[in-house]
Amino acid sequence: MRIIFSILFLVSLVAPSFGQNDTLVHQKIYFVKPKIELTTGIGLTVASFFGFRQLDKVAHLSKEDILKLNPNDLNSFDRPIAFKNPANFASAEKNSDLFLNLSLVSPALLMLDKNIRKDWVDLLSMYMMSHAVDNALYFGAAYSIRRPRPLTYNPNLTAEEKMGDGRSNSFFSGHVSFSSTATFFLAKVYTDYHQIKGLKRVGLFTLAAIPPALVGYYRTEAGKHFKSDVITGFVSGAICGILVPEFHKRLQQKKNLTFQPIYSPQFGGVAATLAF
Repeated sequence: MRIIFSILFLVSLVAPSFGQNDTLVHQKIYFVKPKIELTTGIGLTVASFFGFRQLDKVAHLSKEDILKLNPNDLNSFDRPIAFKNPANFASAEKNSDLFLNLSLVSPALLMLDKNIRKDWVDLLSMYMMSHAVDNALYFGAAYSIRRPRPLTYNPNLTAEEKMGDGRSNSFFSGHVSFSSTATFFLAKVYTDYHQIKGLKRVGLFTLAAIPPALVGYYRTEAGKHFKSDVITGFVSGAICGILVPEFHKRLQQKKNLTFQPIYSPQFGGVAATLAF
């Protein structure tokens, strides 16, 4: 917990210092249509709650299913997770939820910057769309791939403790994916607005990787996911958190790109002008 609060405190100190370098003319970084994207993003996010409930039912394992599972059938990379101590499951799951929730609200730190908060509606729209895309990837994998969770292989649990709903939706980790989407969205937007490049950009994205990494660690300690589930979720979320803003950034660049025909006695052509 000390690590995550140190990260949030560091970002909160950095954000106002950059925000003081305000420009006379506020320039849009992203091209967003809030009426469409915010409504769509919220609608899909609300719908996802019903998707989670249905997924738990689809991911049901019976006692007969449990008795067929053998830890030796797991690959060597993931196999150790099947033998985690069940006594730590409850506390690990609680910690994973804590870091997930902190990650989800972390983009609110962007509002500390007066340049960025002017576009809060656009940013909220993009943030919701980032999660909508990530949810689509998650549900696409979780509904189509039936992978039992690590705890269902654990020899220290009874068959009754292993069976039930939500037991075969291990791939991939939604907690890690959602966390990664949020923190990488924060880093992407912040570095875009302040045109941060090089090692500073690498450093901020490295900080963004810490919260979802902690979520992933505790999800494995809780017997919920294998290491490969966590890695896949991390990558999926990072891609959504980065590429959705990048897509809107490129739309803005196209919006500012104008073409004008040029004619002269010597040549004819088209001049392209990119407004910054």
